[in-house]
Amino acid sequence: MSERLAILVWAAEPGTPQLCATPFHFAATAAAMDAEVEMYFTARSVQLLAKGVAETIYPGGRPGSEPTLAYFVQQAAQFGTRFFACPTAMLAHGVDAAALRAEVSGQAGAAAFIGRTLDPAWRTLSF
Repeated sequence: MSERLAILVWAAEPGTPQLCATPFHFAATAAAMDAEVEMYFTARSVQLLAKGVAETIYPGGRPGSEPTLAYFVQQAAQFGTRFFACPTAMLAHGVDAAALRAEVSGQAGAAAFIGRTLDPAWRTLSF
């Protein structure tokens, strides 16, 4: 893997289901192209990483419009994307570390993402 992509997710959150699939789709696509991909979730987006939440979000905008967000999360994970939850955002939005999905690699916040933006070996996207 020579290409590296760090994705910051902050606007996609449970209250904006129509925005939620795109970051995961971009991550899965980049990972399928053999890039090393990390996603950093901050603000309310950390709620997407709580167990059971993605299964209740319909990016199509209405319940029953398949697939749920869980499909996109699992697809990105299957291609090797690593997910990181911001600990400050977790605290602010009531997401306990024990409640994180199994696909989550760990906790990492602003310093970790900023480190990626300053590293010329990494490219970044924000959603």
